[in-house]
Amino acid sequence: MKAGLYFHIPFCIRKCRYCSFNSIPYDKELAGKYVSALLNEMNLRGGVEPSSVYIGGGTPTVLPMESLRIILEGIEKHFNPAAGTEITIEVNPGTLGGIDFAALKAIGVNRVSLGAQSFNPKELLALGRIHGPGEITRAVNTLREAVIANIGLDLIYSLPGQEAVQWEKSLEEAIKLSPEHISLYGLSIEEGTEFHVMEKVGRITLPPEDTQVEMYLYAVNRLEEAGYGRYEISNFARPGYECLHNLNYWSAGDFAGLGAGAHSRAGNRAARNVSGVNEYIWKLENGEDPCATEEILSDREREREFIMLGLRKRRGFSFEDFRAGFGADFMSKYGPTAMKMTDAGYMSTNPGGVCLTMKGVLASNRVIMEFF
Repeated sequence: MKAGLYFHIPFCIRKCRYCSFNSIPYDKELAGKYVSALLNEMNLRGGVEPSSVYIGGGTPTVLPMESLRIILEGIEKHFNPAAGTEITIEVNPGTLGGIDFAALKAIGVNRVSLGAQSFNPKELLALGRIHGPGEITRAVNTLREAVIANIGLDLIYSLPGQEAVQWEKSLEEAIKLSPEHISLYGLSIEEGTEFHVMEKVGRITLPPEDTQVEMYLYAVNRLEEAGYGRYEISNFARPGYECLHNLNYWSAGDFAGLGAGAHSRAGNRAARNVSGVNEYIWKLENGEDPCATEEILSDREREREFIMLGLRKRRGFSFEDFRAGFGADFMSKYGPTAMKMTDAGYMSTNPGGVCLTMKGVLASNRVIMEFF
């Protein structure tokens, strides 16, 4: 089976105030056991031919260099990625000490996703990040010295109290560093986060919706002016540097997730591992599969997912791909909805497929729900 491979590292120095991901504080002993469990799961998941590899978290670079080496060598042993396969690791700019990126490159890493989030020190502090703006620049310089040729920067906009001019300054600082890829995420406040508690008691509020739209549209125009093409709602890249791993998700491709809480999808089968780190370790130490849930998706569920993900891509999706996946004609099943959205200016429909207009991008959640 050809699939994107994802490895979840759930450890962080501390949890950011906005973060709802499955993560816990780093503990050396627990992390050592976790790496061993991850190797055991790799042994269970053989037979996957990786189209891409992504090591995320959490913060993978809180692990010592030797642990990262063990993980990458395990990937090589159990999955044998073809030469040139995109292999990404997420990096927090505040966790570079002791990480030899030249050595990581030598054992396969060829892409780094750097969690910058902001270049404003007050905003970084408010987010609960452990780094400052200077560490972002140092991180990029360190990666360039290690001859990492594919660097992505993540930024967050519509932060509490943020004004458009502050966002524009952060964006300019990111462009100055000339990464190959830039991701922009409008902040959403999730249940279970510190920000959610703060919002409920009125300590923080997000900028008005029109300001958020202004921030996004400014970024789209400025990034395209700087040579970054928008290929998905939140993602921009120089030509040839689109993230293949994420493109596989948005194209409803198969993926295999390893680690605590990781999700997998193969055809109509969806599965998720246990989320608890200790439970995950215990199961693999005792020879058990860490899968917690498994379900068979109906054709209707898969179609909806295909539409939802496909419309996030700038090019949308083709009728041919829909037919190949579901043996049906898209316009025969969804034509009235597609034409309604097209007539309203939210979608563009042509003989080959459909995609969102910019008006549709700004109302993407509402447009997508029309097909549900």
